[in-house]
Amino acid sequence: MARTSTRRLVLLAFCAALSLCLAACGDPPGEPTGVPPTPIDPGTVVTDFVGRLEPTDPYRDPDPTERQGARRAVTLLLAENHAGLEEASGLLAGLGFTASRGRDPQTGRDYALFVTEAGGERPWGLILVDLSRPVRLAVEVPHPHSDLHTEDVGLRLFRATPGSIMLVAGAHRRAGDQKADAAHNSQGLFQLASDRFARGGINQIQLHGFAEQSLPGEEIVVSNGQKRSDAALRRTADALDAAGFVACRAWSSRCGELEGTTNTQAEAARKQGAVFVHLEITWAVRRAEDRRADLVKALVAADLPRR
Repeated sequence: MARTSTRRLVLLAFCAALSLCLAACGDPPGEPTGVPPTPIDPGTVVTDFVGRLEPTDPYRDPDPTERQGARRAVTLLLAENHAGLEEASGLLAGLGFTASRGRDPQTGRDYALFVTEAGGERPWGLILVDLSRPVRLAVEVPHPHSDLHTEDVGLRLFRATPGSIMLVAGAHRRAGDQKADAAHNSQGLFQLASDRFARGGINQIQLHGFAEQSLPGEEIVVSNGQKRSDAALRRTADALDAAGFVACRAWSSRCGELEGTTNTQAEAARKQGAVFVHLEITWAVRRAEDRRADLVKALVAADLPRR
């Protein structure tokens, strides 16, 4: 009995000493122990970034040296198995992008995120890359905070399509006396990135919005900036029909001058023979979360990464 008591006292003394040691050598006071850091939700970053864009913000295009660095960075982001990610991160940091990496709490997939300061001196945008597989689809939002909720549609499609890269313009379309309109600016970083996608064989979908009075009775306009179709466009229109949307096919109908015929990214894709889906979405669809979700399901069914 005495021997058992002695052992118990020794054990208690050891535990007390261990606790003191852990307290002295462990985490600083006031910081929780054993709690994993809260993952950064890229959706929160996208929403916050878009919400900060204003039509009165300044804007300038990248100069030739900046364009060279950006072109190299985007090319590296498209490298097989993301082998060029570190070099691309360094180049983009030199262009004013803040880089971060993490695991998307909604999808469980790793991502890389690059974003410039909204309203800053180098307002060139946001790039979100899914790292779970090689890039196979580019999701583009050229008019954030102007074509409302297109960034939400884009983020939902990005999350629903492993191997996507999402590109959001860095300024409101009316910023810099409307020089910032990414869909009609051949000298911007948005155009440069889109051109790299086309040259790299990455299919693109670009998301726009229109008001009901611009095309009454239609909900979505499907085009590629031309008056002809391809397999990806036809699959997209058919999937939208199957989901209950009213889709105007620009290659066979008049669609209220919403066909994207002056879109500079569409023109660059045409020259490369690349797949480019230009989607105009009515406000009645964009303003309703359930309809945005149904739209993305239809786009997933269209299998946009496939030619």
